Parts: sequence; structure tokens; C-alpha cells
Amino acid sequence: MIKTIAYADIFDYPLRLDEIKKYLIGERAEKILIDRNLIGEKEGFYFLKEREKIVEIRKEREKWSGRKLIIAQRTAEKLKIIPFVKMIGITGALSMDNCQEDDDIDLLIITDADCLWLTRLLIILLSPLLGIKRRKPKERNVKDKICFNLFLEENHLKIEPENLFLAHEICQERPIFDRNNTYTRFIKENEWVSNFLPNAKNSSKFKIQNSKFKKNRILSFFNNLAFRLQFWYMKPKMTVERVNLHQAFFHPGNMEMEVENKYRQSLSLLGLDNS
Repeated sequence: MIKTIAYADIFDYPLRLDEIKKYLIGERAEKILIDRNLIGEKEGFYFLKEREKIVEIRKEREKWSGRKLIIAQRTAEKLKIIPFVKMIGITGALSMDNCQEDDDIDLLIITDADCLWLTRLLIILLSPLLGIKRRKPKERNVKDKICFNLFLEENHLKIEPENLFLAHEICQERPIFDRNNTYTRFIKENEWVSNFLPNAKNSSKFKIQNSKFKKNRILSFFNNLAFRLQFWYMKPKMTVERVNLHQAFFHPGNMEMEVENKYRQSLSLLGLDNS
């Protein structure tokens, strides 16, 4: 349980008891035992000792997140006119109502098969016309702007590598537009999450038949063309981004590595191992 609170502490995020249980790292549990020597409590929130201040930080960020959630929902409402969009989900800080005032808004887009790069191109072209303020690469003022940081095709929903950071990101993701139960399939395809957070998602309850995706040769041709053009444009500027024909991970910084390092340091200070 201490590991769970230590992980949340990286994000200045105290946890309620139900959240500790949900995000318990590495083990299932029905009851939570609080170690008062290492953990403090205030107003129903639990945190590492001497970190009481993050309770007020969480409350303040919840207020900012409420405003950003409205922007995200309006964005989804506009983008659902694109027929290739199967799901839009909130990721990152907003998915946990933990945004700072100047944060952007991270969104996941799931598309039809063989339509990712065509869909992304349409989003780029339509955003100014629809009044969507999209975050641009290396932009400094990103407050309330939309960062389309993850694209997946519906037949390539599994996210890799399998690690604690991505397990959290998957479990925290909040769908705000969902066509044809795409979110359910997304969770099913990422059942590996239970190896890290066994209480977070009971994905075994979903019984899904294997889906067959018909290939539209015309759409596939234009999607491949859109991929080549966008990849050619992006390649000289790419750093930690991971993109291919079926998935695209756009990260302004290597957050995954940064969080992992902070988590290891925190466990070391607490005298715990990282197993």
C-alpha cells in the first residue's frame, strides 16, 4: 500500500481509501491496512508523512480540471462528426482531475482500421474551422489547448511496453465519446494491466467476440499516403515520439522515464525495493 501512495505522491496526489484499493500495486486486497508510521491522513485523504500540503493542492487542481473537462467534452462533440473516429478519451492529468492552471488537455483518439493517419490529418485541418485550439510542437503557452497525444487504430489497441506507468495511464483513461463499445475492447486488449494493478479493472467480465475488420483498399491507400506525408514532415523534429502505421504516441517529454526514476528514488528513501 505504501508503494501505491508513493507513486501517487510523484504527482502531488493524495488518495482516498477507495482509490488506494483501486490502484494498489501488485496485489489484490479487500481491506486496506494503514501504516501510521509512514502515512498521514487529512479529510479522508492519505499521503506520505510530512506531505499534508498536497491535500490542498489536489482540491485546487480539481477546480482547474473541472474547467478543462468542459473544453475536452466540447472538443469531442465537435470531432465526432469525423466518421472514422471510434472513441475519444481523456488521458494524463485531467483523467485524474489533477491539472494545474496552465496545463494542456491530453486526448486519446481511436480510429477505424486503416484510418489513423487520414483521421489525424482531418483533425489537423478541421480543428481551426471547428474552433479547437490545438497544441503545436514546442509551443510554450499551452493552457487549455488540446494535445492529441495518442492515436490507435481499433485493430491495434494493445499498448506496450507493459509497465506500471502505462498501466496507470490505461486505467485512468476516461472515455468522453465511444462508438460501438470501443472502450470495452480497448480495456480487453490491455488485460496485462492487471499484472501491475490487479484491483483497477475487472476486464475479465467483458466477453468480446473476435472482431473482423474489412479492409477498404481506397481508404487504406489514402491512409498510407497520409502516413508517408506526415511522417516525412515529422521525422526531422522527432525525439521520443513512437509512431507507425497503426499507432502514434506523441509525448512532449519523456514523462514515462521521469516518473519511473522518481518512483525508484521515493521507494529507496522509504527503504522499499522496486519489485
